[in-house]
Amino acid sequence: MNVNSFNKALKSPTVKFFTAMVIAFSGILFLVTLITFSSEDEVLSKRVIIAVRAIGHDLLLQAGDSSSLVRPVIEKSNGVFLLEFENEFAFQPDTLVEIVQRSLVKTELSHYTVTVQECYRPDVVVYGFEINPPTNNIIACRGRSQPKACYTIEIVFADFPSPTVLHSKTAMMISGVLSVLAFVLVGKSFRSKESGPHVAQHASTQHESNPVHKKIGRFVFDSLHQRLRIGEETISLTDKESSILTLLNRNIEQLTLREELIQHVWTDEGVITGRSLDMFISKLRKKLSADPDLRITNIHGKGYRLEILNDSFIIMN
Repeated sequence: MNVNSFNKALKSPTVKFFTAMVIAFSGILFLVTLITFSSEDEVLSKRVIIAVRAIGHDLLLQAGDSSSLVRPVIEKSNGVFLLEFENEFAFQPDTLVEIVQRSLVKTELSHYTVTVQECYRPDVVVYGFEINPPTNNIIACRGRSQPKACYTIEIVFADFPSPTVLHSKTAMMISGVLSVLAFVLVGKSFRSKESGPHVAQHASTQHESNPVHKKIGRFVFDSLHQRLRIGEETISLTDKESSILTLLNRNIEQLTLREELIQHVWTDEGVITGRSLDMFISKLRKKLSADPDLRITNIHGKGYRLEILNDSFIIMN
């Protein structure tokens, strides 16, 4: 078969119908697989969030607090959950262990580590324990009361399922291969010699601009996926950390008022305290520490300013 005959065959209605069917089938396969596993993962995450929130409620009740807020549980990453409180409280380690085990048994996740940190010193663990049945539990310092203070509780599940992408890897690969083959056939059917340069130019133009990636010092800030990249290292951000950094970068080298930050980040969560903002600023500083020329300066009583000491780096807002 010569080239002209081959091109005519590609342009035939039968081939066009076949390629359309391949695209439709591969797309449906991808969506069904993704929705199935995503739904299972979302159900488990929501079940864990409810159980972790119940831990906060029961812990405050044991401390004699029946009215203050248990803040929304933060899913920091796959299998990592953070519990925050509105007010200070004291607790007994034995009581915390009992409450956690009673609440998390409903999640059917049996291997996890619990750490308690002070709000103003998130890197310092004041108490922690590990549950790993049947015989590898690590529970220390029972009977030693913890004084009243501002605490956060982080729970890391070692047996939390892998992300959906890993579960459905095979189906996605098959779907992807089918899609590529179908698009190649469609492209050969409809592409002409004259349109080739225009297509290449359009693709190049699309590739050049990506408004969600911002350069901040040595970092590349991906606000859509809430992460920082510096060299080969990728640093994940929470939703609030990403929102705070977005606003600080928007006002780069200028004062951003505390009230503006609080309203921007916590606008839908009712009354909050300044301690929550200070805690997230502290965590954000640690994650930005990989760039020694980048810092968040505290303007006492007013707010914060994002500064770049070496101005040879370009900041893109």
